[in-house]
Amino acid sequence: MNSMQYIFTYFLICAAACFSTTNGKKICVEEDVIHALLTMNRSRVDEPSDPVFFAFLANDVTSNGYEVIKFANVKINKGNSYNPSTGYFTAPKPGIYQISCTIVGYDTNIFTYQIMLNGKNYTYGNTSSGGSWNSQTSTVLMNLKKGDQVYVQHRGSTQKVHANSNTYFSGYLVQ
Repeated sequence: MNSMQYIFTYFLICAAACFSTTNGKKICVEEDVIHALLTMNRSRVDEPSDPVFFAFLANDVTSNGYEVIKFANVKINKGNSYNPSTGYFTAPKPGIYQISCTIVGYDTNIFTYQIMLNGKNYTYGNTSSGGSWNSQTSTVLMNLKKGDQVYVQHRGSTQKVHANSNTYFSGYLVQ
């Protein structure tokens, strides 16, 4: 704690232990309750920032096989856990993460993909056929350990995905 926090804590403990309300009732708060509240608040402030990333596909991609899709137009990368060069998000700490991916197939192309966790499929996705510029969003919750890697990978034959502000990969720590 800095000196201002110590003064504030001392003031709260001394002055706020008992006080009267406007209708004449007396309210008392135990010192240990005040201390617990202050300690809880301090630990939230001192925690490292929670990871958040949001990146768009920078260019149209024609993929053949099982390529990792690299979302290079990074808008948010709090904690620097997303690497646009590799397309990988690496969990900096354990927890439940929400991961989301929206893919727009180029013109009338179908695009099949999968969200991967440490080299293994976590969920499948594909844009639909029968129209143009079809899209699909996959949103999943993942219980990640520190160091786990999550990425989006194409699966299948030669297909094209459209780069615009609608094709993106994102994630954040929920708890």
